[in-house]
Amino acid sequence: MKLSVILVLGSFVVMALAYYLRRQHRWHVALMGSVMLFDVLFPIWLYLTHDWKRRLIDDGELFSFLVWTHLFLILTLYSLYVLQGLAGRQLLARMDEARESHRVQSRGIFIIRTFVFLTGALLIAPD
Repeated sequence: MKLSVILVLGSFVVMALAYYLRRQHRWHVALMGSVMLFDVLFPIWLYLTHDWKRRLIDDGELFSFLVWTHLFLILTLYSLYVLQGLAGRQLLARMDEARESHRVQSRGIFIIRTFVFLTGALLIAPD
């Protein structure tokens, strides 16, 4: 699980770099696209590298409030990514009315993503 934490923290560094390069559109889009792709593929990697059947089914953690909170936050993050992508496409098409929406959604993505990381960290089983 140490590698998982390092990977997620590294993705936050990439996200911060994308924020600072927000005026360089190609870099910003590429970096944030990589963060979004990471967030979509990371649960698959976790599933392939950990014994979730034992933990969720056999140990009964499937009905844990924390597991469902984490899942809800992930789905919220994915929804924000879709909205952010749509607003970003409008900005690239020079529709400046989407700028405020894109800005507000970026704050929401950072906050939700932080909570996804924190709830995921709380779910780490000690060895």
